[in-house]
Amino acid sequence: MTLTAGDFYSAASHVVNMLEPQGLKDKIYSDVIDAAGNQYVDLVMEGGGVLGIALAGYVYILEQVQLRFVGIGGASAGSIAALILGASGPPSQSKSGRLMEILANVPMASFMDGKDDDDEDAADFVNTMLSEPSFLKGMAKGLQVVDNLKEIKGLNRGEKFHQWLKSVLEKQGITSTAALRARMATTPVGWTLRPNPHQTSQLDRNVSLPPLDPLKHHLCLVAADISTETKVEFPRMAELYWQNPDAVHPADYVRASMSIPVFFSPYRVPLPAPNKDHWKEHAGLDSAKNPRFPPKQACFVDGGVMSNFPIDVFHSTHKVPSRPTFGVKLEYDERSHEINNVLELIGQTFNASRHCLDYEFIRKNPDFQQLVGYIDTKEHHWLKFEMAEKEMTDLFVLGAEAALDFLTKFDWSAYKETRAHLMGAYRIAEEHKEQIKDTNQ
Repeated sequence: MTLTAGDFYSAASHVVNMLEPQGLKDKIYSDVIDAAGNQYVDLVMEGGGVLGIALAGYVYILEQVQLRFVGIGGASAGSIAALILGASGPPSQSKSGRLMEILANVPMASFMDGKDDDDEDAADFVNTMLSEPSFLKGMAKGLQVVDNLKEIKGLNRGEKFHQWLKSVLEKQGITSTAALRARMATTPVGWTLRPNPHQTSQLDRNVSLPPLDPLKHHLCLVAADISTETKVEFPRMAELYWQNPDAVHPADYVRASMSIPVFFSPYRVPLPAPNKDHWKEHAGLDSAKNPRFPPKQACFVDGGVMSNFPIDVFHSTHKVPSRPTFGVKLEYDERSHEINNVLELIGQTFNASRHCLDYEFIRKNPDFQQLVGYIDTKEHHWLKFEMAEKEMTDLFVLGAEAALDFLTKFDWSAYKETRAHLMGAYRIAEEHKEQIKDTNQ
């Protein structure tokens, strides 16, 4: 595979050519700006296997209108894109070209690494199932991988993916969580806030912002720890799983987040002696009341099992934000499925599980509907690891076109007004709660 950023730029040139005539390069998307004219947002990306290439197209168009990213989050494929964006340079830097070249030239087929280096049964099974074989042929191929499931608890070890991602990060000079935090907290030159009518302290002038804090969590990669039934946000919760979280290689977080059940072996981490205060704070788990806690090791599977689109990770209900959290989904929420056979039953049970928390958050916070863009990838399969160059560029263009559509519709002023009204409602609700409390006393 020899695709370059230029190949993707050419494929999406028609989208870029529409940005200026529609005034999208001059539009206001955020109140956080820098001296170069960049505007800053947070970005959360949905998981979706190899469909993650479409995320690069979406990010590319956002960067073309000088949007840059402070908080970055995702699950599964979204966590891969999020980590690469965070590691590739400081927040003020354009990074979509680097993201494109990395994702386009991923040795995807080699990630199907079976139970040992000579095992081709897993790849054969996956490719056969994607071709929708007869029942008998599917059963015959399934028998070939029974030993994989028994020995490594998955079709593939995930080790080659893990080593590949480590090498990608190390080329960017990132080998530890501490190094990643420092890079993502590099404060842009001229880091200021526009006048905000919802903040009485600064109605008519730009205000300098404090430097970005490396101790704050500007990255959120979601994994599912099924050994403790915990939705894990890395690196924020790394102290639960490692004695020295600053030294953890960030590729470990993504290896945990993208461990698609059955497709990849779970990612296991020996647990240190538990800090009961940390477990209670992060996971709501009172270890003092559980004599069997902790298990010997954490067992991570794909973060999408619990939250495939963690749009809530940078959310605060108590203020009008100075920068929005943009969300990117890799599929439309059809929510209408015919279940006609056992495979569809299993598949849709998994889909319902991974989507329900995110649906529920957006239902309870309808303002977020204004922040989410949808990439229609339904013609592409999320597990097709052996993908032609044409399919990759098609996915990239789908992402670029979806970003254009989102930017055209997004209204920052209207969103802030929505949040201001919601804040008023929250305030009244809190006052009412206090009145009832005082009355009862």
